[in-house]
Amino acid sequence: MLFRIARAGWPGDVAALAGGALLPLAFAPFDIFPVALVSAALLFITWLDVSPRRAFWRGWLFGLGMFGAGITWIFVSIHYHGHVAFGLAVFLTTLLVVFLALFPALLGYFSNRFLSDTDERSLRRRLLLVMPAGWVAAEWVRGWFLTGFPWLNLGYSQIDTPLAGYAPLGGVYGVSLAVALSAGLLLLLVTERRWPLKGACAVVLAGIWLLGAAGKTIDWTVPTGDPLKVSLIQGNIPQDIKWLPDMREATIALYEKYTRENWDSDIVIWPESAVPA
Repeated sequence: MLFRIARAGWPGDVAALAGGALLPLAFAPFDIFPVALVSAALLFITWLDVSPRRAFWRGWLFGLGMFGAGITWIFVSIHYHGHVAFGLAVFLTTLLVVFLALFPALLGYFSNRFLSDTDERSLRRRLLLVMPAGWVAAEWVRGWFLTGFPWLNLGYSQIDTPLAGYAPLGGVYGVSLAVALSAGLLLLLVTERRWPLKGACAVVLAGIWLLGAAGKTIDWTVPTGDPLKVSLIQGNIPQDIKWLPDMREATIALYEKYTRENWDSDIVIWPESAVPA
C-alpha cells in the first residue's frame, strides 16, 4: 500500500506552502532545475487522502508561495518604475498573487472532488495521469484567461535539461507535462513498496529523460529559401524617464532614427512598449 504522507493537518499545509515558495528557485537566475520536480511532488502528495476543501486550501497555499516569491518583479515595476504609491503597489501585487493562486487551488479541488485514492490503482492513476495532465491544463488556461499570465510554467525551468528535447514537439506545455509526470513517478518510486512496480517506475522515469535527451540531438528545422535580414532596435530609454510625457516625442524620434538606419532590413523589431503611449 502506498504511504500516505500528507493527511489533513497543518504539516501538509506547510509542505504545500513551502513547495510553492521553493518553485521559483528552478527558474533563472537560480536555475536549480530539480526543484521543479520536488516542488510538484510536494504539491501532489499533499493532495492525497484529503477532502476536496483541504485540497483547494493546499493548492491555494502552494499558489501563494509560488507566485508570492516568483513575481515580485510586478511590485518593482509598479512601484519603482510606475511611481505608484508603496501601499497601493503592495495591494495590487497581492491581489494578483491571490487570484493566480486560485489555479492550483481549483485543480486540487476538482482532482479530489471527482476522483479519490481509495486503492493503489486509483492512486497511481491520479499521480500519473490526473494530476500531471490537470497541472498542464491549468497552466494552459492561465496562459490565456483574462489575456493570460503564463509566468512560472514548469516547462520554462527545463530549458537547459534533457526535458527541453520535448519542446519542439509539445512546446512549453509538453515540457511541463514531462516535469509533472516525472514528479508523479518520483513519488511512486519513493513510496511504492513492491519492487516490480518500483522498478517499472524507475524505468519509465529514466525513459522520459532519455527520450528528452535524444530529442535535443535532432535538428527539427531546416532553412529554406533566401535568408532574411532582421534588425532589432533598442532605444535603451531609462525606466525612470520613459513614461514622462515630455519624453514621448524624443523616444519616438529615436526609434524612427534607428529604424531609418536599418530600412534595408526585411524585418525590423522594436521591444515591448517601445512607444510610451
